[in-house]
Amino acid sequence: MKSFGRGKGESSVAAAAYRAGLHLIDSRTSIRYDYSKRSGVASHHMLAPRHAPDWCLDPHLFWDINESHETRANARVAREVEIALPAELDEAQRQVLALALGQMLVDRYQVAVLVAIHHPSGQGDQRNHHVHLLLSARTITDEGLGERACLEFDAKQGGGAKAIRGLRKVVGEVINEHLQRCGTFAKVDHRSLRAQAADAAFRGDFERARELTRQPTKHLGKSQVAMVRKTKLSTKITGPEAEVKKLTLDLISAMFDKATHEAPQGHSHGAALRDRLRERRSRACAGQNNSEIRFSPIAHVTPGPVGRPKHPLGPRVRQSAPNLTRHLSRTARLARSHGRDAEVLNAEAELIEKWLEVQRQAAEDSFELLRTIPGISVEPAFQEAYGALVCRSAGEYTGKPFLFEDTEALAKSVMRYACMIARPYRARMALLMARAKLSEHEDDPTSPEAARARQTYQRKKNLVSKRMLGIQERRTNYARTSMLNAYRSLNKALGINKSMNIAFEKSVQPEFISEEGGNWHFKYKPKF
Repeated sequence: MKSFGRGKGESSVAAAAYRAGLHLIDSRTSIRYDYSKRSGVASHHMLAPRHAPDWCLDPHLFWDINESHETRANARVAREVEIALPAELDEAQRQVLALALGQMLVDRYQVAVLVAIHHPSGQGDQRNHHVHLLLSARTITDEGLGERACLEFDAKQGGGAKAIRGLRKVVGEVINEHLQRCGTFAKVDHRSLRAQAADAAFRGDFERARELTRQPTKHLGKSQVAMVRKTKLSTKITGPEAEVKKLTLDLISAMFDKATHEAPQGHSHGAALRDRLRERRSRACAGQNNSEIRFSPIAHVTPGPVGRPKHPLGPRVRQSAPNLTRHLSRTARLARSHGRDAEVLNAEAELIEKWLEVQRQAAEDSFELLRTIPGISVEPAFQEAYGALVCRSAGEYTGKPFLFEDTEALAKSVMRYACMIARPYRARMALLMARAKLSEHEDDPTSPEAARARQTYQRKKNLVSKRMLGIQERRTNYARTSMLNAYRSLNKALGINKSMNIAFEKSVQPEFISEEGGNWHFKYKPKF
């Protein structure tokens, strides 16, 4: 359940247009919200009490009147109840259930309800049938909009949470009634897993109680789901990442072909494990000198840094090539297990150099991003982590294939730390730009452009609020700790003992953070 408030820059007209896939116009601001071409909307319906005027059943008229009726700048304009529909029902049965849930809300709170039934996303779980129930913020009378509705959800001292639990119970009863009517044995339960397990144990059903003691899952929401989908490996990779991936796949294919034709008879997985254990023991006894002699053919690679072109987007952090670390680690293990010759060594060395170039570029982009912040003093922790990435050579990775994961983990943590440091500064710059844009419309504050500028300014202002700055500070501390842990893990795998660990620990503590250094934005309080 969520609410829409004008103080947060939200509009009930926009919410209704998006959920129902309609083209609606907000006459108060003259803004058009056209979602008529969006996919995923199965059907939409307007429900209202029996004594309601006819225009309450027309979404184009009702939500425009509902938005214009509120005059306060921080008014609540609508509420939403989102309910998952059982996948055991067919499309017609789900529509009947959704309308029954909407009618239950109409009878319970005397409000108008927009019922928008959505199909599962093409990239998500195909069982995710759900319905959005958009409620008006006021009751519906014979004349139209009346008093405030659903005030029990705003009660303090636990009253609002208790009202939501009561609504969840009623929703569960309606869903179970429709499931039973359709001949399905499945049921839903509004209670928590702990409460269900305690009830099952009280009834003596200990097997059911044991099943219910699992860890509860958490709803991710549209923002986190979108981020997860964006981070998946794309099949159309271009640029240096595509070249590295192509070389990796070619090298792995060549090694598999060689293993197919030249593997001795009687070779098995157990023999490969024994060979690997024997190789580890011999490497531990021989020491570092033996490792350098074994991998001396790497010297055929031309020394010196590879030219790095400027990032096309300027001082922004570039994402590292996805899944390349796993390919490289696998390539090194295959090359070691199937034997080495000059061709394989040169191909692997070139592959490692290109992969290291991606990691160095990520470190350079992170450093450039920090340099865009005026007056910042880079912390010693970032300096050491940055140096650990740009100073690595291919010879350090030839005998230690499992270092690829540690190095990329450090590169990702450095990028995440730089983004966390720069985010508050960029949020303030965006707020200043939004304020300047809003000041351009002082002569005509009722124009659609002025309304858009006010909404943008309100969103940017929320990003620099005290609550958001506190959240950002915790995220930055977590990113710094992750970067330190990744740096220590890489040094431990390389056999390097740094004396900077003590200084790192001090940089994490708040009392050692300089107010004029890299964390100045944590202490700054904007005057708005």
